[in-house]
Amino acid sequence: MAGLRVAGLRVAGLRVAGLRVVAVGKPDVGSGLVEVMPRNAVLAVLPLWLAACPSSDVGRPCNHGPAFVPQGQAITFPALACDDLLCVYAEDVDEPAGTCSSDADCNGPEAPSKFHCEEGSCALDQAYVLQRSMCSQSCESDADCDGGDPDTTCHTGFACARIQSLGDHCCEKLCVCRDDLDLAAARQLEVECRADTAQGCCDRDPHPTACGS
Repeated sequence: MAGLRVAGLRVAGLRVAGLRVVAVGKPDVGSGLVEVMPRNAVLAVLPLWLAACPSSDVGRPCNHGPAFVPQGQAITFPALACDDLLCVYAEDVDEPAGTCSSDADCNGPEAPSKFHCEEGSCALDQAYVLQRSMCSQSCESDADCDGGDPDTTCHTGFACARIQSLGDHCCEKLCVCRDDLDLAAARQLEVECRADTAQGCCDRDPHPTACGS
């Protein structure tokens, strides 16, 4: 009988996250185990167990593929490590100008590994980008971004924001870590996308559905 297994026990008629439960007192065929927990006790604990489980993988680490060369904000689709196939690096950064002879010339104490020195110029470091790349999903409000990966490296939570005015995901609302989000830029883009005036996106043919909404 299909159901849910909790600590080797079964209770009839329930299936959650691949776990199995059958009627109290009946043997678990093939395992040699017999139930010792009352069905009511299992059902009472089950909602608490489910509430503790993450409802999405927002914030889980992800990567952009072997050919990815980091140059700034990036949205990769499909990213197979993510439930919604979206991997986002949200920080919009400019490489330090001037020449360099070592990585130290490119970085400040607040982010000592963000850039590396490459042939005399500072470039965004791929390892840093991967550390700040996280699974995302489409959203309508900040609440849609709650309940993600409990082990995420995002410290300030997630916002539902538009971060790109160009590309396949322009004007789309996605869950973005506030650590990396430029709030002023996101607010300005929100105004432009809602007004259907974001250049390079809302003037495309076919017209993106994210514009004007």
